[in-house]
Amino acid sequence: MVVESKVELFVADTVESAKFYAILGIVVVHAKPSGYTTLRSESTVIALSPVPWWLPLRWLGFLRYPPIGTEIVLYTAQLEQARAAFERAGYSPGEIAVQPWGDRDFRITDPDGYYIRVSEGVAVPFGH
Repeated sequence: MVVESKVELFVADTVESAKFYAILGIVVVHAKPSGYTTLRSESTVIALSPVPWWLPLRWLGFLRYPPIGTEIVLYTAQLEQARAAFERAGYSPGEIAVQPWGDRDFRITDPDGYYIRVSEGVAVPFGH
């Protein structure tokens, strides 16, 4: 049975990507000489795997957007602070909105075009 999980993202620059995720408190816990970097915040684990410089990740970022790509959802109890932190760092997060299903969130794209939804609350509601 599964005891842990992580999401592995293929990125152009692991240092740049680690700085992006550190804004949410997901920080480097291990880095290999090859550049492979593991980030963690509590039970959230994201691995950053470097790809060759010549691969056009940023040009193909649109392929990572729903409905054909993947939506990575990260939860926080400090939604406004998280959005403000991205703005201070020079990123362009979307506005905080209440979704039709009742969750408050904002959307942002990471340095390699991954579509990130930062949502208020928890992944699985209590009691489920």
